[in-house]
Amino acid sequence: MNVLVVNCGSSSLSFKVYQVLPGGGFTTILTGKARNVATRTQAQPLIEWFRDGGKCQRVCQLSSHRMAALEMLSVLAEEKFSIEAVGHRFVHGGEVFKATTRIDDVSLAALRSVLPLAPIHNPNSYSAIEVCHEQLPGVPQFAVFDTAFHASLPAEAREYALPRDLAHKYGLRKYGFHGLSYQYVSQRAAKALKMPYDEVKLIMCHLGTGGSSVCAFANGRSVDTSMGFSPLAGLVMSTRSGDIDAEVALELVRQGMSADEVSHVLNYQSGLIGLSGYSSNLAEIIAAAETGNEACRVAYEVYAVRLKHYLGAYTWLLNSAHAIVFTDDIGVTSWQLREKVCGDVTALGIQLDRKANREAPSDRITMVNTPGSSTKIILVPTDEEQVILEEVLRLI
Repeated sequence: MNVLVVNCGSSSLSFKVYQVLPGGGFTTILTGKARNVATRTQAQPLIEWFRDGGKCQRVCQLSSHRMAALEMLSVLAEEKFSIEAVGHRFVHGGEVFKATTRIDDVSLAALRSVLPLAPIHNPNSYSAIEVCHEQLPGVPQFAVFDTAFHASLPAEAREYALPRDLAHKYGLRKYGFHGLSYQYVSQRAAKALKMPYDEVKLIMCHLGTGGSSVCAFANGRSVDTSMGFSPLAGLVMSTRSGDIDAEVALELVRQGMSADEVSHVLNYQSGLIGLSGYSSNLAEIIAAAETGNEACRVAYEVYAVRLKHYLGAYTWLLNSAHAIVFTDDIGVTSWQLREKVCGDVTALGIQLDRKANREAPSDRITMVNTPGSSTKIILVPTDEEQVILEEVLRLI
C-alpha cells in the first residue's frame, strides 16, 4: 500500500510517498517539495522531488497551494505511483477537532468551519484536500491536526485574561501549533540526550521559512508555546507580525480598515517582508544585511531579539532546560542565527561551539554545544510527514 502525505506550510507544500510493508514497517519511496508558493522572495517558485537517490525539479507557476497540489499529483503521475490513502497536515482544529479524523462529507463541512482560525494555513490544506478529492476519487483521506499536541497546556498557559464568558463563548484561548513537528522532535531529542521522555526538559524552536514558534516541554507534554489562538502570535515570521500590542490592530480599524484588511496586513504583509521591504526569506535577509542593507539588518535584529525573549522566558519557566532544540528549515540551516542567539550567553551556562555550529550538517541530529555547556544545543531535522503517516496507519 502506498500512502501519500501532504504537508502544506504557509509558503510551501511538502509531500512524501510511503510504501507500507506487509510486516507493518514502511519505507519512503519519494519525497518532494513545492517551494515559494504564493509568496514574495528573490527566488523562483519550483517543485523538486527525490526518488532512488536522484533529484528532479522544475520551475512552475505556484500562485496558490491548489496549483502546488496539482503539480504534486502531476509528479506522482509521471513517476507512475498509485496511491491508496492520503494524510494531510491541518494546522488548526479549534474546539471541533482534537484528534486525527477521516475526511468525509460531514468532516469536510466541519473543516470549512475552522478555516478562519488559521487564515494562512487552513485554507491551503483545505485546497489540497479538494484537489486530492477531485483527482483521486475514492481514495480515503485523513486530517491530522497540529493543535492536538498542545491539548495538554495547563490553564495558566492556555487562558487569556479576558472575561470568562466571552472567552468560552468564542473559544478564545491559546491552542498552539507546529504540534506534529514538536511531537517528532521531542522524541528524538530525548533519545539523543539518553533521557526518559517524561523527564526531559526542552525548549524547542521550530523556525520555518513561513511560520516559526517556540515550545517549552516538560513532564512529557507541552507546557507553553509562543503561538496562541492563531498562528499569528509569538515570533517574528516571514510575513506574520508575531506579538504586537492589541491596540495596534484596533487603531488600524479606527483609521478605517476592516477586520479582514487588518488580518491581511498582519498575516501577509508584516514580519520580515514588512520590516525589510526586500524578502520574506531569512537567509536572503541576512545576506542583504551583510552587504549593507539597513532595513534588512533591522529586520534580522528584530527577528533574533524576539527569539531571545522566548528562550529567556522558557528557561525561567522550566527552571533551566536540558537542551535548546533547533528544527525546521531555518533552525537547522542558519548557523548565523544560532550563533546570534546562543553565542553570547555563557553566563547562563549555555556554551555554543562556534566551529561545530558553523559546520553542522542539516540532515541529521547534531549537538553544537561545548562539552562544558550545562544546556545542550541540538539540531534535529523534523519529519512531520512521518507523524502524519503513523496517525493514518493507526486509523486504517
